[in-house]
Amino acid sequence: MNVNIRRGKESDMPALRDIINHYIVETVVTFEMVEMSLENRKTWFTQFSESGRYQLMVSEIDDEVVGYAASLRFHQRPAYSPSVMTSIYLKPDQIGKGIGELVYRALLDELKKVEEVHRAYGLVVLPNPGSERLHEKLGFQIAGLLHEGGYKFGEYHNVRMYEHRLGK
Repeated sequence: MNVNIRRGKESDMPALRDIINHYIVETVVTFEMVEMSLENRKTWFTQFSESGRYQLMVSEIDDEVVGYAASLRFHQRPAYSPSVMTSIYLKPDQIGKGIGELVYRALLDELKKVEEVHRAYGLVVLPNPGSERLHEKLGFQIAGLLHEGGYKFGEYHNVRMYEHRLGK
């Protein structure tokens, strides 16, 4: 298996939409509730750059996009601007193959080069042992637990917050 990690581009948006829509419809790992349109993903894509706080990395096998990791705005208030929220999603049939670690590590390595980024946070809806192990393997530390922090599919779900100290 030859995995290529690269920056995301607008032409990836149909594949990324399909990946996230699976998780929206089938799982609680994201608290999004409505499937994403291609127009939504194209708008979402406009926030990313190659050197700023908000970046998008994709993983592909044989020219097929199979996953992505992104850094996004953590909070609207200006004092939070040195912090980013991270997310990672893979096609379901690619989980457990090490692809998530590759694409997430590439994102974190790029974020470490950005002086304006001090912390990266990841939210994991519990239970999700694979995502918990991945965050810990990549140097994230547990920062807290949001008890019943989200409501989806008729149930409340706990959310663990992970923190990665990127800044000096």
